[in-house]
Amino acid sequence: MDWLKRFGYRLDLRRLGMAALILGLVFFVARLAFKDSLTLGYAMVVPSYVFLSATLEGARIQRGGFRDSRGWAETIAAIAGAVGVGYLGFSLWSIGY
Repeated sequence: MDWLKRFGYRLDLRRLGMAALILGLVFFVARLAFKDSLTLGYAMVVPSYVFLSATLEGARIQRGGFRDSRGWAETIAAIAGAVGVGYLGFSLWSIGY
């Protein structure tokens, strides 16, 4: 993962694995609570945003301020990923899953 260091990021695989395990547990509990894929997809938007945001923010080597464009790009990427999860739930619901 040397190519990530060139961009100023370093992923800790242990922290990433723990965060993915927690997200999977949240998904499992949400799946038990919601049988409908539309509701499940919309319910997983916030946990997936928190996961993506924490992962991207925690991987950054240099910290930036409010005007740092890298922080805003990470926020936009996390929002886009979370919206993608919601859209996936909608798509699965619309085809009858």
